[in-house]
Amino acid sequence: MNNKYMWQKFSMDIDARSGNPASGAEKDAAEYLELLELGEVLARQDFSQGSNKAAVLLQARNRVLTEQEEPKMSIRQRIKRPAMIVASLLAAGIVSISFVRPSFAQEMLVRALNTINLGHIIASEMDPNYKPEFPEAWKGKMFDKDGHPITSFNHKLGTVFNAEGERIVNFDGDKLITQSEQEKLDKEQAARIFAVKDPAELDKYALFRVKLPEYLPEGFAFDHGEFYKGEEGVNGQVVELFFTSEQTGKRIWMQLRLSNKDNAYEMSTSGKMEQVELNGVDAVMMNERTLDWEANGVLYDLSTHGLDRAEVLKIAESIRW
Repeated sequence: MNNKYMWQKFSMDIDARSGNPASGAEKDAAEYLELLELGEVLARQDFSQGSNKAAVLLQARNRVLTEQEEPKMSIRQRIKRPAMIVASLLAAGIVSISFVRPSFAQEMLVRALNTINLGHIIASEMDPNYKPEFPEAWKGKMFDKDGHPITSFNHKLGTVFNAEGERIVNFDGDKLITQSEQEKLDKEQAARIFAVKDPAELDKYALFRVKLPEYLPEGFAFDHGEFYKGEEGVNGQVVELFFTSEQTGKRIWMQLRLSNKDNAYEMSTSGKMEQVELNGVDAVMMNERTLDWEANGVLYDLSTHGLDRAEVLKIAESIRW
């Protein structure tokens, strides 16, 4: 996903999965405004898929889900998260178990209050009061703006830095990633995106029939689809679809995956989670803004921003799988 839409997806995901609007003070924070400007939309993921999609640290509406695939076009994508937000992601229940460090995954299983299993999709309702342990591997490597070491998720901070004073914006397992390192990774990832503007062309690259919604709210239109590409060409197992409305600022994002064990995923929320039915198929709805389901060999993930529950369901039910 290119940077513009990565940040858009972030915006929608946060709105959809957390369901908690930022306070006036948080909206005025420079970090928060920066994130909103960079990504005004997806406002959840797994995401993400960045195994997200998934980073760290307590307080924050500064949460980011940056999706990125594994090397050599493996479809098990990984969610990368800014180091500023790991704890807040966990506390908000946005992090997907399959996309985080193993120790975090185990802790999240402990805090699951309810689970819905759809086969290749597992959704959990999490205990919002559970506090994860701070990774030992990060101690002595992360500092606040005043140079004080960060050793717990209870440490209140904004921007975080490494020992050399470089800003930390992401992580990969135990490795903390600086802003300059992330910019390099972003460029490499952008080079692997294959965009398709004509919806009629999507089936040429996907390994399944790409079914688009027959219903979209007034003003919405298909913008483009994205595949990943590698040395062997375009990877047709996963496609991301973007629908935009210039007039309203509302947004719709979808991800479709070929259904198999490698593309299976888990997600969580500390907000509202319910099992619903879409044209005879079981689905999971989170915070009345996102829907995930499996039908005819395809995994569907629908995320929205600014739409009500009935509208979200209507969009999903209009897909003729």
